This record gives sequence, C-alpha cells and structure tokens, in this order.
Amino acid sequence: MGLPCRCDPVPARRLRRLVRKKDKQAAAGNRSGFFVPEGDIQVHGFEEFNEEHRFGSGRFSTRPEIEGAGLLYGEGLQHGFLDENPLGVETDASTISICGAGSGKTRDLLGYVVCGRDPGPMLINDPRGELAAISLHRLAPQGVHGYYFNPVGLAGLPQHSCNILDILRLDDPAFHTNCKFISDGLIPVPPSAKEPYFGMRAREWVTCLIKDLVEHDGKASLPALYRTINLIEGDGEAWADRLERMLKSQFPDVRRCASEILNKQTDSPREFGSVLGEIYAHTSFLADPALCAALEGGDFSIGDLVRSDRTCRIHLNIPAEYMGVWSGVIKIFFIVAMLYKSRSPQARRVNLVIDECGQLGNFDAILRAVTFGRGAGIRCWTLWQDVGQIRRNLGESAIASLIGSSQVRQFFGVRDYETAKLVSDMLGQQTLEYDDHRYQEEARRYRLDVLRNAFGGADPFARAFEFHHYGEASARKSKQTRYVRTPDEILSMPEDKQILFVSGMNLKPINANKYAYFRRPEMAGKFLNNPYHGPSDRVQVMSPYGPEWLRIIEAPVPDKYSHFPQFRSGLMRYVEHFPI
Repeated sequence: MGLPCRCDPVPARRLRRLVRKKDKQAAAGNRSGFFVPEGDIQVHGFEEFNEEHRFGSGRFSTRPEIEGAGLLYGEGLQHGFLDENPLGVETDASTISICGAGSGKTRDLLGYVVCGRDPGPMLINDPRGELAAISLHRLAPQGVHGYYFNPVGLAGLPQHSCNILDILRLDDPAFHTNCKFISDGLIPVPPSAKEPYFGMRAREWVTCLIKDLVEHDGKASLPALYRTINLIEGDGEAWADRLERMLKSQFPDVRRCASEILNKQTDSPREFGSVLGEIYAHTSFLADPALCAALEGGDFSIGDLVRSDRTCRIHLNIPAEYMGVWSGVIKIFFIVAMLYKSRSPQARRVNLVIDECGQLGNFDAILRAVTFGRGAGIRCWTLWQDVGQIRRNLGESAIASLIGSSQVRQFFGVRDYETAKLVSDMLGQQTLEYDDHRYQEEARRYRLDVLRNAFGGADPFARAFEFHHYGEASARKSKQTRYVRTPDEILSMPEDKQILFVSGMNLKPINANKYAYFRRPEMAGKFLNNPYHGPSDRVQVMSPYGPEWLRIIEAPVPDKYSHFPQFRSGLMRYVEHFPI
C-alpha cells in the first residue's frame, strides 16, 4: 500500500497551465527560457541560482573559461601567467596595475612587455632607465626605432633631444586647443586647490606667451618659454618690447592677456605677484641646463609615434628622484602624444605606459586617456602603488573612474589595507558549503529514534515521513557566506601570485601567476643586464639544463642596423650565443 498523496489539486492544475504557457511562448519564438507566473513577480531560472548561491556567487575563473576567452594564445601585451602559460590581453582599452613598492613591476611584468614581441608604437615612462637598458638590443631586429629622452645620461643609454612643443603650428586648426592642453599640463590646478583663481590665470598667461612665440618665431619650445618668463622681472626693457608685440597680436586673447598683465603689473602688484608666483613655481625646473638642452629638439619628434613608415618607441629616462620636480615635462610628453594620435586617427594604435603615476602629481590627462583613449586608438597602461596615490593626485572620484574605465585591473604586491579591502570587495562573496557535523550527528540520532519507535508499535506510516526527513538532514550541507579573499589574505598573497580582472570577456577574476623574466627559458637571449643589479658583463639565463651565465658581447653595429638611432654610437651589445 503506497503512502497517501498530499498534493493539492489546485496548485497542480495551475502548474500545468504555466507549463503550457511556457511551451506556447517558445513556439512563438521566445527562446529566453524565462517567464513570469500569473500573480508572481519572480523570474523562473533565477530562483534556482539564488537558492544555490544564496550568499553570493564569487569565484575565480577556471582554466577552460580563460582559454575560451583567448587569453592563453600569447596575443596582446603579456600580463602574467596561468601556471606556465603566458596570459596575453589583446585590447584597445586601458589597463591599471596597482602593485606595491618592491613587488617586482620590472622583473615580473614590464620586462616581458619591452623584451618580448613588438606591441607597436610606445611611449613609456622609464625611471632609472632599467627597461631601456635590458631591451635596447631587441628593437632593431623588429624594425623599431628607439629614442631615449635621457637628460642626465642614465645607465649609459643614448641621449636624444626632443622639442615637445613642435606640434604647435599656426596653420593647425587645433592650434589654440593644443596650446591650452599644454599649459594645463604645465600648471596643474588640483580639485582640492583652495584658491584656484591664481592657477587659472597663470595657465592663461602661459597659453598666450606660447601663442606669441609661435606667431612670431614660427615655433615654440619649453626653453624659449622659460627665457620669456625670465624677461618679466629680469629684463624690464626686453619685457616691455615683448608686451608691445603681444598687444599687436592677431589673436584677441593674446592682446587681452598682454593688457591684463600690464595693468596688474602697474596697478595690482600683489595679484600680479601671486599669478607670477604660480608660473615660477611650475616652470622653475627649466633652470636645469641639461634638461633645457634635451628639450631644444633635433633628434626626434613625439609625432614619430604616428608615422606610417616606421615603428617608434620612446623611453623617458628621468631619475626617480627627479620625477616630482620634472613632472611637468613628463606630463607634456604624454599630453602631446595623445594630441598627435587624436589628430591622426588612421595611424596605428599607440601604447602609453605610465609607470610611477603617483610621482607625477595632478595629471587630469590620465583620466582622458583612460576614458576616451580607446576610441582614439590610445592604449593607456597606468601603474600605481596604492589607491591612496590616485586619491591624492586626482581626487576621490578618480578611483572609480580609473578602475571602472580600465578593461584590465591588475593587483599584486598589495601593501596597504585600503587597497586590500578594495580587492576583497571586488572579488565579492561566495556561498561556502560545509558539513556541520554536530547538526548531522543530531539528525542521525533522531533518525535512529524514529526507527526504534516504529518497531516499538508507533504508526509506521507517520514514522516513515520522519525517517526520510532526518535521513536527508543527516546528509545535508550547511551554507554560509565568505569573501573569496579577505583583506588579510590579499595582504599576505604569495609573491608569485596576482589577481586580474578582465572586463568584456565574460570572465570571473583570474588567480594568475607572475615570474621573473630572467627565470623563464623562453626569454633567454632577449634581455641584457640590468645596470642596477648584478655584473655588467654577463647575464644569467635559464637554459634547458638550468641557470647558466652568458657573456655580453660588445661589437660594431652591422650596416643593416647602422641607421637606427639607438645605435648611433656605432656599437651594440648582445648576449653570447644569441647574435642580433
């Protein structure tokens, strides 16, 4: 005799109607698989998902998912490894890397970018010149012209000069806008500035001084601008002549600005001094003769990045301790690169790699590059030490803007709790299933009691339901919420691990690896010695038999490479057994 049926016939009939309704929707072309029951707002399909993941569905991507997204095929800029396979992300969108001090940015990340396959035109902020030194020999065989803005002669690298204002031409329809962008980069006005008026006036004065130079000399440069600024209080007669020239300018704003300067200088000396103080504060670095010599130009133009007949890579080799002082020059390099690319949409994609962003101060152009650069053919890769640097330089809202606008978000070597908490929150929460042994043991004991009662004369049919209920309870797993990674686990993450978030590919976060480039056998012969580590005449590579020391050979440049600017000294260096 079977157990009595306790099914309510009304809900059963309603369920059959809903099934028939779903079949009719599918026959009419609705393939979504979702439908709304009568009198119910819940969507079929989400109930089961929410029940299974009632506390969250956070997890890491699996290897098949990552491979299905095409990240293991070696395309694009390398961002690390999945076990032993390189992870390459081929994208036009931006990347942001947040990695603490001493976490191995050069060793585990950027070394692969500069020593590997040519990614196309690139402008890279390279403090201390490490990246340039290890990769110089790799460029010419790939047809890449290398230029090194190296005012103080770091690491024995070539020294090339560049006039970073050569984009300014009177016949350019964007002339006035370009002048404004450059002055904005030279004189930052942070969002938190208490008195932005003086900074804004300083920007406009500098803009008009630049326009006057181009109007009368046909060109402008930062050294020429600095010489003009020094006339204001250094040579009264020459400054009076310059003001008279500006008052006759063809540009109304230059004439107005000249009149304003003259009036403030004579009638409002305190305000004049405040504005001039802003200009002095942000151009005083140009007093360095070595820097001015490198900015006079002659060897290369930032416009070489968008040339169609050659590939160009520009390294900005400025000592790390000078970056805060010379930040204005570095920012204008990147601003002008973006201007050149926006004016040449047909040119190849330009890669902007901005290391040590936190040392550059307020730099609004970074936000423009990250948010709008993708549509202009600019791939911007910014590197920070922690999220606090973003807040200090760009403001609180910039944290969400930079992270939200970057397709790839990379974290490793996290040293501060704020960044660790951010990563933990981004990873989200998961539903953790576990065996609650106390609860399960109690259910098994009740089940035995039910069985004894059944044999002791109790109603066997009533006891059958209880026996089945406690049987299921004794095997049921409990669920609770847990962060995929807690902040303290992020802070103690192994040095060979990193976390990647890649948008637009239907991927969960990636728990990836990172390895030193000189420990990888596929990198043997592709890098020279780091001038700040180890011997200068040999390098250690990973051979099939283990680590091996190889000599660095210095020899005359072959004729086929003699026209490359990186070899203008006539000598080249390469690794033994790996000739160029």
